[in-house]
Amino acid sequence: MIQGVFVLVDALVRVSDTILKNYESVSNATVLGQLAKRGYMKVFMNGVRSLAPGRRLVGRAVTLRYLPSRPDLQEHVTRGGYGEGLNETPRWDALEALSPGDVLVADCMGMGGTSTGGDVVFSRILSKQAAGLVTDGGVRDGHKVIRYGYPVYAGGSTPTIGEPNVLPYEVNEPIQCGGVLVWPGDVILGDEDGVVVLPSKLALEIYDECVHHDEVEQAILDHTQKEGISPKFFYPFNSETEKIYKAWKARQD
Repeated sequence: MIQGVFVLVDALVRVSDTILKNYESVSNATVLGQLAKRGYMKVFMNGVRSLAPGRRLVGRAVTLRYLPSRPDLQEHVTRGGYGEGLNETPRWDALEALSPGDVLVADCMGMGGTSTGGDVVFSRILSKQAAGLVTDGGVRDGHKVIRYGYPVYAGGSTPTIGEPNVLPYEVNEPIQCGGVLVWPGDVILGDEDGVVVLPSKLALEIYDECVHHDEVEQAILDHTQKEGISPKFFYPFNSETEKIYKAWKARQD
């Protein structure tokens, strides 16, 4: 039954590559503001930071959920444990589910010092040409993983392995990451400040408003710097704000 729900959602609100590309130039703070207007207040991940500052992340979520380890259930949970069935574990399933424009989002219960994978495992993100990695857990040998060139957001970097503490369990089901509900296909936005989760059904709806807001703020910045005056006169947005925005917009055309 639940699988049918996910197929329907994916078919109706799968975010296009074009929309993803457009969001590369939209401020995360602006997205947060637009979502807050619609009652979405818990969409910024806590304890998740960029391990490779300067890399913008925009992509669709492919989710992976970890559970705490328990010896008697390890083989059941990982469908093969450390032996010959290792290549059948849910972590590999998640990596194989990636396509260009997708982001692996791993729920590690906020255990920032616990590895969700390392450079060999996450090399698959590179070969799948996916958009990047987000986890509230740790990344083993994070200094090596960031050399692959894609954005990496995590709770930390660690030299340890994760299996004594956590086990990968399920793929493309709703998860939490950094205290935020992530639904498969949601748009994941990462910048210097952290990671924002944009519900996929809202990505197209709020885009024009986000662009307009960023343009208005740029107009305010340009005007106040040129005139040497305080921005306080233009917040909250008012008739004077609209006047300098229209003048700024005319100069861009």
